[in-house]
Amino acid sequence: MSRMNTPPRIAGKVFDGRDSESAAHCLTFESRPVTPDEVRRYRKSYFAEPGARIAHPGLINDLKKIDPLHKFGVSTTGSQHVADVLTTGPSTEYQRINQQKLEANYASHKREPLGVSYSRGHVLPAHMQRPEFAFGISGTFGDSARELLYPSTAFNSKQDEELYKRSHGAVAPGEQTNRQYKWEQTKIVDPTKFRFGVKTISPGTDGVGAAACLNPEMDDVVAKPAIVAKQVEDQRSTMDQLGRPRHLGASSSLSLPPDHVFGVKLSKGDESARGCIQGQYSEDEQQPDRDLGRAVSYGWKNATPETRSFGVPTVRSDIPAPARRSIADGQNYGDDASSKELLYPEEFASSGIQDDEFSQPRERSFLRKLFEEIGYQLPEDLHALIWKDATLNGRHTPRGTASIVEYRDALNRYLAAEDLGQAALTEWRERLETQ
Repeated sequence: MSRMNTPPRIAGKVFDGRDSESAAHCLTFESRPVTPDEVRRYRKSYFAEPGARIAHPGLINDLKKIDPLHKFGVSTTGSQHVADVLTTGPSTEYQRINQQKLEANYASHKREPLGVSYSRGHVLPAHMQRPEFAFGISGTFGDSARELLYPSTAFNSKQDEELYKRSHGAVAPGEQTNRQYKWEQTKIVDPTKFRFGVKTISPGTDGVGAAACLNPEMDDVVAKPAIVAKQVEDQRSTMDQLGRPRHLGASSSLSLPPDHVFGVKLSKGDESARGCIQGQYSEDEQQPDRDLGRAVSYGWKNATPETRSFGVPTVRSDIPAPARRSIADGQNYGDDASSKELLYPEEFASSGIQDDEFSQPRERSFLRKLFEEIGYQLPEDLHALIWKDATLNGRHTPRGTASIVEYRDALNRYLAAEDLGQAALTEWRERLETQ
């Protein structure tokens, strides 16, 4: 075949028909071009490899010149080892003999050999040379060392407790401090039950407010602290977070405030979000309508007095209660117990006794018999003085009469004076006899 009859060469790469139609050829892709190093260091994928050190893009080329195993500081020369410093004294028999030869010339070694006391040449009397001789004065046997180191747990006497309260000013837990005040000269009748200060406005708290201040987790309004695992918190501080940029080591962004916003601020126009929401109306457009407050549909009047209440009241105190109520009648006619009495019942409500029973006037014989039943057997003269003290109170009953509460308070004042001593008891008698 001549040169002129040679077919022209097809442009491009020629593939064999059998290889181009195979599954391996269809699933084999050419690799993507590699990102240049000058551009790759500005991308986040540069630090995506495990163990990669995050640095500013401008410092990456400088960090390549620094040895990662380089140690900062000044290297020092070798000194004495710890084993040589901690070793004291000779460790072998040969070293011990040499040590004794070196120390044999010292006067202190001759005068005070190791393990032998120093002898000054004193001649002691015969009675001092006995083995049982001891210096000092023998004393009487007192407390043992065991009792001093581990004292017994016996209860202290009442006299010791009173002395400790007076010397240290400390009382038992829950005990009220008694400063020997003359409460009978004040308006405070029973100091053990009297409370100073202003009563709280909201009833039923019982000190929960102070407890809620010291323990915020008791308050349902305060958000409870969220306890998460350490692995989750470490991942949150080291890995990327959804919706937040990743810190790439730029030192200039560390000094920016938390509310800093990047970008260029737009010029403020006439329209704003506030104007779109609230609207921009003129004074004429803001004036009320002419028919405001007037009836539009004539023939219907909806004017009613402000004190009128619509509906049927829950407590039907407006109608008399039936003389004989049915079992199926659940209507409250105003004679049922209130919610306060149900939530906070009286102290002896379970026994069918109301608190008003303790404030009713009682006869003298009734009160004496009542308190004798509970263990207070008093002579006639003391009973007369206590009765007189109770009738002078006048807190619940008129003067000249006494109730159970007033008689109990008078009896407590007598018992308190008896505990304080004969002087307080005499003062209590003289106060009542002079009235």
